[in-house]
Amino acid sequence: MARGEDTRTRILRSAVELMGREGPEHFTASALAREVGVSKSTLFHHFSSFDEIPLAALEEVLMDAMTRLEDDDHPLRGYLEGMGREMEVISHNERFLNAYFVFFIKGIFDSRVRERLAEGGFELHRHVMASLSRRLSPEEDTEAVARLAEVILDGIALHHLLMGDHEVLDRAWHRFIDLVVGAQATGEARSAATSKDIERPPKRRRARGSGKKTKEGS
Repeated sequence: MARGEDTRTRILRSAVELMGREGPEHFTASALAREVGVSKSTLFHHFSSFDEIPLAALEEVLMDAMTRLEDDDHPLRGYLEGMGREMEVISHNERFLNAYFVFFIKGIFDSRVRERLAEGGFELHRHVMASLSRRLSPEEDTEAVARLAEVILDGIALHHLLMGDHEVLDRAWHRFIDLVVGAQATGEARSAATSKDIERPPKRRRARGSGKKTKEGS
């Protein structure tokens, strides 16, 4: 069992390496088998189809990063900063990024690839949503924050790959964090103020003439 799991892991890692180094034109079963050092039949012993291999590799790396973030107890700012650090680690793996965006492009023209990417994206989004829902108040739009974070990190990864302007991209991500955390603080303050207004008993208005002596009582 352990031997089989180790072979599967080597296949996935080699798939990312080969795709990122050679591009999709040279990504074949024969080339991957040589990269791993196994036979083609071994590849298909672990995977039902060749197309499944690189997609599984991409999904595994991303899900591993998100799973590590799920286990922490950091507040909202710490969690978002952690997402940025994980993306930074991934961004410095140029071969992985090459492979990642190659499959995004393939997904535009290949419905099978697009569907698989959508499935992986949904699982990733589910993880992010679960983590953010524990850190954002119910009134806040957790869905929008999660989607925006995912889109921004994808964009940062692409810009890092093409232009390598890491410092500017890092400042942009931290600016996004400031905006989200600031909005959360504002929402909490507004909710607290509203709660106080609800709990405060209304002032009793004195009736006109109350406290004035009548002629009979004077």
